[in-house]
Amino acid sequence: MWAAVILGLAVLEVIGGWVQPVRTGVGAIAVAAFLYVPVRFLERRGQDAHDAGWRFDRLGRDLAWSLGACAVVLPLFTLGFVLFMKWTALLPAETRWYLGPYARDRPLHLRLPLDWPFAGAVAGNAAVAFSEEFFYRGYMTLRFEERWGPVRTALAVAALFAIGHLLTPAPWRLAVFFPALLFAFLRNRTRTVVGASVAHLLCNVWLLILERSL
Repeated sequence: MWAAVILGLAVLEVIGGWVQPVRTGVGAIAVAAFLYVPVRFLERRGQDAHDAGWRFDRLGRDLAWSLGACAVVLPLFTLGFVLFMKWTALLPAETRWYLGPYARDRPLHLRLPLDWPFAGAVAGNAAVAFSEEFFYRGYMTLRFEERWGPVRTALAVAALFAIGHLLTPAPWRLAVFFPALLFAFLRNRTRTVVGASVAHLLCNVWLLILERSL
């Protein structure tokens, strides 16, 4: 199922290279696919979204875990981001392409861009975060855990999550493997995808802020 969804999105990405309306709509189609396809497969097995962790009856616990995790992880990520940014600035241009687009040899000045483009980006990231978490930490995790334990499942799903991000071809996008492990941890602690989705959204938004602070 994962391969079929990713292959379909890859085909749309290729078509989008020539057809602008398709390119514009790929993101929305991906969100719809990540939500709709798992539900259909769950229904075939006599299950529903609740079984895959789409539940809000533990919202307080979800928020406590996700906010607590981000309070620890995001400051450490920011420090690593700054050091990585300065290190990659020293490398040859052809090497930087493999490592990311953030090479800068100047101080980082954090600023919160309170404008409509930023608000739109946050809204888009909210849709992506919840749909991806339902697909990966929800449905895919549910299926893998029928055969494997939580650690092996987390690693396998994180690997598929990272490979799926190569729809936009750039080697550095594989780094999403590591935050995927954090999201898997939250899914394991709360047994829902809500806390993982909130953490996913906060991580994405924080990266948007860092990018606009360069």
